[in-house]
Amino acid sequence: METPPSDQEAGATVAAIEVAGRPVNDPLGVFVDYCKRHARTVRAYDWLAGTRPVLTPKLIKVTRAPYMGSRISREQERHLLRLSETAPWDDVPLNAHLRDADPMLDDGHYDCALRLYQHFFQDRPRGLGHAKVSKALHLVRPGLFLILDSAMLRQYRRAAEVAARELQQAGSRHAPPRRAYWAAYRTDLLRAAEGLALLRGAARDHDDPLVAEAADRLSDVRLLDILAWMPDRGASAAS
Repeated sequence: METPPSDQEAGATVAAIEVAGRPVNDPLGVFVDYCKRHARTVRAYDWLAGTRPVLTPKLIKVTRAPYMGSRISREQERHLLRLSETAPWDDVPLNAHLRDADPMLDDGHYDCALRLYQHFFQDRPRGLGHAKVSKALHLVRPGLFLILDSAMLRQYRRAAEVAARELQQAGSRHAPPRRAYWAAYRTDLLRAAEGLALLRGAARDHDDPLVAEAADRLSDVRLLDILAWMPDRGASAAS
């Protein structure tokens, strides 16, 4: 009688997922490692994602250490909360997803997401950059806003430059002059749709309850973020 495969063996059936031009050869292993190493972050930060339609002090609190390390100051927190009162939240549904935000379309999800993001990013106080703003906004629209910390900005720098040129050549009015991070990340997200579904299914069967629950609750945007941020356990064996 054959013994059923272990979680590690099952993980080998999850195909590699490409992130910023780099294949992640063991997506399940990477995801499990993240949940185990950063369980406090998952429980405090990720469990709050999508639970509030606007920013709150509690949401901003979990972006800080020891969870996400945003270092949002009290002054910056007050600034974000003031802006939250006048932000165009109603233009962006709670279940909005980055895959539906096509930068080639006018007056679509991309337009609305960009207006919402710029509401918080423009005229910001010193020290309030992409990492802090995106970590906060991810919590209120977790399927839409990716976390643009320094690691993601570095990883996607080249892909974002290519995406910007492609948008310019295609005549998109949303084409930035230098780098289109959202568009580059969205391309990876669309390409990885099947792989992320397989990863989610395998993780749901994991014997660690936190891994299984995270597979159900985290958005595709966050799953891909974890694969980009964590080292790949299968990289050495595959190289």
